Amino acid sequence: MRRRRGRKKTSVRRVNTLLDQFKYGPDQNRDQRRHRRADQSSNQPWQGRRTLSVVRDRELFEGLVTLDFDFLMSQPFAAGQRTLADLLPQSVVGRAMNGHGYFTDDYGTPLCFPDATFERILTVLEGADANLKAHQVRHRRGEMLRRFHDWVLQHIDDAELELDPDGNPVFGIDFLAGQKVNTREFLTGMVLAGFMDDWSYRENAMRHHKQTFSSMPFHMGGGDIVLVDAANFEMVGLGDTGATVFTDQQMRTLRDIGVICRNQHEKYAFPEYDQAYFRRQFGDGICDDMAIIYVGAKYGLSAMFGAFLMDAIDTYDKYLLDLTWGGFDTHLAGRIQKHFLDTEDEPLVWDDAIFDLIHFAAKGNDPPINLSSSHRRLIQIEKGSSVATVMNHRNFLLGEPLFDIKLGFARVPARSFYLVAAKRLKAAVMPVADPVYIQGKKR
Repeated sequence: MRRRRGRKKTSVRRVNTLLDQFKYGPDQNRDQRRHRRADQSSNQPWQGRRTLSVVRDRELFEGLVTLDFDFLMSQPFAAGQRTLADLLPQSVVGRAMNGHGYFTDDYGTPLCFPDATFERILTVLEGADANLKAHQVRHRRGEMLRRFHDWVLQHIDDAELELDPDGNPVFGIDFLAGQKVNTREFLTGMVLAGFMDDWSYRENAMRHHKQTFSSMPFHMGGGDIVLVDAANFEMVGLGDTGATVFTDQQMRTLRDIGVICRNQHEKYAFPEYDQAYFRRQFGDGICDDMAIIYVGAKYGLSAMFGAFLMDAIDTYDKYLLDLTWGGFDTHLAGRIQKHFLDTEDEPLVWDDAIFDLIHFAAKGNDPPINLSSSHRRLIQIEKGSSVATVMNHRNFLLGEPLFDIKLGFARVPARSFYLVAAKRLKAAVMPVADPVYIQGKKR
């Protein structure tokens, strides 16, 4: 999908007009607004972030949501519009809460809406597209994951899989059309990625690997995603449960008072129940890009695609109607492991292999890296490239020429990232060829 020229400039003009109306009212003329802004920018320091309310600042919120979603939809991705329409509202939620993207004023001050939710974003967007009603989007995302789950388990003993069952690429990702993978390797990548975010595995990884590649103490953060009773969770007013550490005793108390769900065998559905992330330890987590590269280097490209798709499942799982205990990705990884335990008397992936992946991909290992691309970023075709970011990672492993792009939200230069990846692979005794970069955009 090609970038539409001039779309961003048009959106900038629209957001500035919207902000002018919000601050000064619609009756002041353009020159008055420009003069007022110029006075403020020259005489007032940067004001830091502004915390706004979806309810109180409804008109501004609706305008910014529309602009931000419109901008994201105009970017080039290795996926079609229908797929993106169900995926990208999730990105808008994070951008609204943190003041990213178009959620800034004309001075660059973040405009944060901490009460932004998936439902509130989609309530705005459904005005332009009736298919974007929140319950419909959650249903379609859930059905997509369920079909993939059933297809994987149905063909788990096949020697080879084609990643476009029924003629449609998995999760609507264009470059998977016609892609064949070795099933066992593919499943290995899925299991590894399915457990790498599990807090118990991270704790054990720190016990297993006590040092980084440069012999410094190995430490990382993490937490648990648990199911909560939505009404009770709201009532106790915990706020951002990822901003503070919860002890084992506090987690038990929350279960005892009915905030965190207890029965793993009961069915849970939104909106009566929801998912919440509870931090268990401060520290950096995992670089998903580094994890995908490690899996590909150690277990093959089929495994790399498996890890990449499990990361996609982890993304879509955040907003579904039917909720899965432990997360859909961990559940599917467990089902795959159980199949091999039942048929071969041993798991497909041993715990040590999961610990090694977590250790390698931790942001705080050496050299450190401040990056972790979301699924949206992994399938985006960044400026100066003609392939999705995850395919650039694939080309790095194959020793093929790379596009010198910016990666993730942190906009880390590709040259810096692949240098870190190469050093870590060398430390793990899996060296790769020195990267060669394409000069200019080639197709």
